[in-house]
Amino acid sequence: MKILQGISASAGIGSGAVFIVPESEQTAVDKKSISKNEVESQWERFLQAVEQVKNDFNVITSSKNKEQVAIFETYMAMIEDSVFQDQIKKAHQSSLLNIEYVVYEQYQQMADTMRKTGDDYLSQRADDICDVFGRVVNVLLNKKHFDIESLPKKSVVVAKMMMPTDAVMLEKRNVAAVVLEEGGVNSHFAILARNYGIPAVVGAKNILDNVSDGDKAIVDGDTGSVIINPDKAKLVQHEKDKIIKEKQKKELAAFKTAQAKTSDGTKFDIYANIGTPEEALVAAQEGADGIGLFRTEFLFMNANKILSEDEQFNVYSKVLKTMGKKPVTIRTLDAGADKIVPIEEISEADETNPLLGWRAIRISLARVDLFKTQLRALFRASVYGNLRIMFPLVCTIEELEKALEIVKEVKAELKTEKCKFSDNIEIGIMIETAASAIISDFFAEKADFFSVGTNDLTQYSIGVDRDNTKVSYLFDEMHPAIIRMIWQTVKNADAQKISISVCGEMASRPEGIAVLAGIGVRNFSMSASKINAAKELLSKHSIKEFELLAEKALKTPSASAIKKLAETLINSTASLHK
Repeated sequence: MKILQGISASAGIGSGAVFIVPESEQTAVDKKSISKNEVESQWERFLQAVEQVKNDFNVITSSKNKEQVAIFETYMAMIEDSVFQDQIKKAHQSSLLNIEYVVYEQYQQMADTMRKTGDDYLSQRADDICDVFGRVVNVLLNKKHFDIESLPKKSVVVAKMMMPTDAVMLEKRNVAAVVLEEGGVNSHFAILARNYGIPAVVGAKNILDNVSDGDKAIVDGDTGSVIINPDKAKLVQHEKDKIIKEKQKKELAAFKTAQAKTSDGTKFDIYANIGTPEEALVAAQEGADGIGLFRTEFLFMNANKILSEDEQFNVYSKVLKTMGKKPVTIRTLDAGADKIVPIEEISEADETNPLLGWRAIRISLARVDLFKTQLRALFRASVYGNLRIMFPLVCTIEELEKALEIVKEVKAELKTEKCKFSDNIEIGIMIETAASAIISDFFAEKADFFSVGTNDLTQYSIGVDRDNTKVSYLFDEMHPAIIRMIWQTVKNADAQKISISVCGEMASRPEGIAVLAGIGVRNFSMSASKINAAKELLSKHSIKEFELLAEKALKTPSASAIKKLAETLINSTASLHK
């Protein structure tokens, strides 16, 4: 018996015989010179290959599964991207190399650029690009994909990596579970696995070296554990765990349509954080009260270009339509630092400390043309739902005043053009620096709402780079300074009767939720997959218990001690007030 540990990607427990998906051989793309006379015919072959892949995607998008359709509509947009196709065409004409090699080189270069940002989300979108255009190259090379029909039903599928197109096929084969050596929890494969209810574990290092075809395996998608050839005791325990997990799953499902509230009736709104339109569908399915944070920079990073007003309008209106009357908070471009978008000044910038440099609202106020384009798209889309606009990294009153002045200009332009838009859109700001938290009383007089970004607030306030392994141990959102700043910001927001939410990682962690609820936060925004667990936690305790916890936390000098206080409450139904 062997027990391996990976990362939970899709909840549930599955067991069965292992089936190892043969690892795709590295696509061998020979580099060959061609003559000018061959360029046109080879380009025609490329266009035909694109059409063949599009036809495959059209079959998938004819499904009634909204999540599946949304993801493959994104794939369709990738393959139809005229800017990227022009890039391939120019490279083909100038290099006089065979079209297979040029396509392969171009999509690999784009994927490498996205992976080098170090951002998990972008790394997973890089995988999508490789999936889409890898299929085009395979058509050009007449290379066949793995035959999914050879996969026995009720198998535990083990592979190095799988793509969204594979997930669609796995769902048809009714597999018991999936274990991947690579991959991430926010990949489109993982999203579809959750949508189909397939237990999945990703990042299971060396799984392929420790398992063989036909081995028995138990996969726990909740904990990320994988047991190979379990003994009798483990099999008995597995059956017991499966019953318990199914019960818990049903209990959590009941919260999808329930109002988030404490045991004594204090109500909360639980929103979802998203980066793409398809994630809005997941949020709606999970019972989100709206979208608390739509990270628009990911749209630019995924497309690797500056999106036009109409392109942005189409995305924003799609999300607003998905959420109906529920509020959708869309953050304007938060580019710079590790979020590289194709703006010339950013790509050419040589900043010693980019996290403290030209980013977020600073870029928008310097590049008013880009800012106005985004604002125009947002206001035009506002007629399709309940839009709220949020500015990132605002540190001075002057920045907010200037941004609001540009908003007025955009609205005046749209009125002159007789373009319909909602005229009562709330405009808010992110609180993500000590400066904005300390003067939040001033900001509360001009902003319609606050959203606390605890990730940046923590690293800026404590002075620690959370991605630097030498100091990342210091990064802790439960640091008493962070809790006190949020507490003061909540009081300032309440004084002006404006809403405040928390959208960083702290808002999705049980100990964070408990303390934040106690200091007066009534709105949380998190990954859609964590919404119902948050509702369940709130339902188990009274607001008085949370307030007593917060009272103690505000008088506690260390993060570790605060977390112990929170864990004591979470793990017990007894009140702290004894």
